[in-house]
Amino acid sequence: MIRGMGGVYHAPRIGGGTGGAGASSLGANPPQQKTFTINFGNIDQLATQVLGALTFPTDLRGLEVDSKTPTIYNFSLGVQQEIGFKTVLEASYVGSFARHLGEQRNINSVPDNARLVDCRVVPAALCNPGNRDPLTAANPKNDDFLRPYRGYGDINRNTWSGTSNYNSLQVQLNRRYTSGFQYGVAYTYSKSFDYANDDTSNVNLGRPYKDFNYAPSDFDQTHILTVNYIYDVPGLSRKWNNGFVKAVFDNWQISGTTSYVSGKPKNITASYTSGTATITAGQTCPPGSVQTSATVCTMITDFTGGTVNARPNITCDPMKGASGVDSSGTAYVINVGCFANPTAFGQIGNMPRNSVRMPSIFNTDLAFFKNFNIGENRSIQLRWETYNLFNRANFRDIDGSISFGIAQVNPNPSLACTAAGNTCTAIIRQTRNTALGSPSSFGTVTSARAPRVMQASIRINF
Repeated sequence: MIRGMGGVYHAPRIGGGTGGAGASSLGANPPQQKTFTINFGNIDQLATQVLGALTFPTDLRGLEVDSKTPTIYNFSLGVQQEIGFKTVLEASYVGSFARHLGEQRNINSVPDNARLVDCRVVPAALCNPGNRDPLTAANPKNDDFLRPYRGYGDINRNTWSGTSNYNSLQVQLNRRYTSGFQYGVAYTYSKSFDYANDDTSNVNLGRPYKDFNYAPSDFDQTHILTVNYIYDVPGLSRKWNNGFVKAVFDNWQISGTTSYVSGKPKNITASYTSGTATITAGQTCPPGSVQTSATVCTMITDFTGGTVNARPNITCDPMKGASGVDSSGTAYVINVGCFANPTAFGQIGNMPRNSVRMPSIFNTDLAFFKNFNIGENRSIQLRWETYNLFNRANFRDIDGSISFGIAQVNPNPSLACTAAGNTCTAIIRQTRNTALGSPSSFGTVTSARAPRVMQASIRINF
């Protein structure tokens, strides 16, 4: 038997994003909602500064004027064949494409390089001395003076320009309940890609749109395998026909499910910790820092000079070669050595969205039932159910926050860096990674699903 299906579905967002609750609602915009902010003031002058607070730039939400309705195209094609033994095999291709999905863009973010004003350490091609705070030599003006639309804070605009696609092979093998036995096997191999999780996910302007956003969907799971079964245990009264054997060893049933599921994608977030490291005169500072004196290296924390900072650089496949443990003894489940810091002003990094996956899930649930028939219409069932039979640790999430910082390398900590024969240098390392010198948990699991659970119950049918 051959089956096919196709359909087009239009799914407008209820309210159009113009009212009510939610991140894409316009209900938080002034004058409906007001945020009072006073900068550079004193509490004893609060009464005279309220008017200034009312006009201070605030964040806004916006919608594109000529928007389109999100459209979903679903289709499938499959073949079903009975292969004997009361068993049916079915294989199908199932796909879904979506167009005009919601995305969010901050159209009033601080542009790249706008905050790079200290031309003593910033290359001339990137430096913008005109944006310098006139009262300092190294600090930029307030961000609200550097935005494209002055007088406003962030302007997060929703557009219906995103797309997604889902493609899968789905195979099922089912045996009908007969002769006291039934089973089913279902396997799905699939891929789902999109640019954003929903219309509250920010698609950063000023970055390569596809390279930085097109990635496996947050819910993507490559492999899903499920096996279910029911078995009526043959009664021993067929061989020893007496009341005791029949009451104790007949009418037993076993049922269960076993499943394996690939881990979902995990998005990594990065931060850069400010700090300095003292080195021996004549040594050079590591890439990703600047030399602010003959013996001091200072960590770069703002590589781009704009709202969107640099992402780390990925140098290898982080899903291969994971090893080591953190300070608590918890093993790393990704290769934390594959993440490197940017090395100079102006770099934006290359780490894509959803660059790693969480651990897979393997679980078996098993149940034993004992039925006591009381007449034709009544029965009592004793149930013993076990969830996560093998008590496997199925982890729910991992620590996906990575940070980089600068540290001194002193070969002889008992001596000063100026001592003869003692040369101090500096490195930039992952400050959340125990294996590289700081007790933390980046790349380790943070929570687990339920352990083995067993329960007993009595069910009365009448």
